[in-house]
Amino acid sequence: MPDASFISFTGVSKSYDGVHYVVEDLNLDVRKGEFLSLLGPSGSGKTTTLMMLAGFESPTQGEIRLDGKRLDDKPPHLRDIGMVFQNYALFPHLTIAENVAFPLSVRHVSRADQKARVKRALEMIELPHLANRRPSQLSGGQQQRVALARALVFEPSVVLMDEPLGALDKRLRETMQYEIMRLHRELSLTIVYVTHDQAEALTMSDRVAVFSDGRIQQAATPGELYENAQNAFVANFVGENNGLIGRVASASDEWATLALADGNIIRGRCEPGLTEGDEAMLALRPERAHIPSAEGSHVDEHSNVVRARVEELVYCGDHHRVHLKLGTRDNLVVKLPNTQRHALPADGSTVDVAWRHDDCKILAMSASISVSTPLSSTPSSTSITTPATAGAN
Repeated sequence: MPDASFISFTGVSKSYDGVHYVVEDLNLDVRKGEFLSLLGPSGSGKTTTLMMLAGFESPTQGEIRLDGKRLDDKPPHLRDIGMVFQNYALFPHLTIAENVAFPLSVRHVSRADQKARVKRALEMIELPHLANRRPSQLSGGQQQRVALARALVFEPSVVLMDEPLGALDKRLRETMQYEIMRLHRELSLTIVYVTHDQAEALTMSDRVAVFSDGRIQQAATPGELYENAQNAFVANFVGENNGLIGRVASASDEWATLALADGNIIRGRCEPGLTEGDEAMLALRPERAHIPSAEGSHVDEHSNVVRARVEELVYCGDHHRVHLKLGTRDNLVVKLPNTQRHALPADGSTVDVAWRHDDCKILAMSASISVSTPLSSTPSSTSITTPATAGAN
């Protein structure tokens, strides 16, 4: 079965002080060959989750399985897992070839086999000509490639990556993203990747699990996360979002209307469970809104239209960011493509801003989730199971 679980977390919680949870009742399945990113802000629990899978931390509660076998009671070197760290963790006194060979030597692989595997691993990352150099003689990107080769050389079942590109500059980081994606595709690797970079997670992953306060808020494909956030935290954290706050005027299974502070009534797709009178947020991506007078476009009956004052124009190369004020409270950003046929609105002018009903979603304004639940109580479940159901509303 292609959707069968290869890695599974079942009821996993972690506390360092015996009082508060850092990760709380985590249920997460990863299929074989999947590239799963754990995305979230600092302190959200994503790195602790990775460290429990690697064996550097032990769960307080629950169990972790790999290919059906209990994993959380095994030491790290018996887990058949490769690890790539942000700081490379290469041995400065060893050559590149010796660094790559290290996992093989501790597993008592023969010297002849070590030599063949190291050669193959260095060819895979296109650095065989640097085998005799020391890490200090390599660039940051080359060192990260060596760290990747070392994690792959013993052919592990799973490769874990903890912010592996965080120390690289933007251009090199993008190059390494595609390098890792290529190796994932060519070697059919199962990768669990920790990052706080939303663009990185959306670019590289088959699926993304968004963490906040020790719990998964949503796990889904990048497209599903971006287009169909399940709650306000995901909408605000993944990509750029215009979050307009108001009260629900009406709601059905699929659609809701939102009354904004300035009196505008907005229609959009509806989060399940919203009822009339609830405080809610309209989630709208800046590129989905447009200014009809600037773009020469028309507005149909399936669009929301509001009047807003232009506060600032920011040139961004391929587009202009138009910062607008809606009423006295709400701010709105529109991305206007940089084409010669667009007439830019003037600072201080008042314009119509429009977007389609199905290009926005109305989400409940829930209180932030706390991780201060005492261990004596039963943590509420955050259950993300098979990839087939993880992105469902």
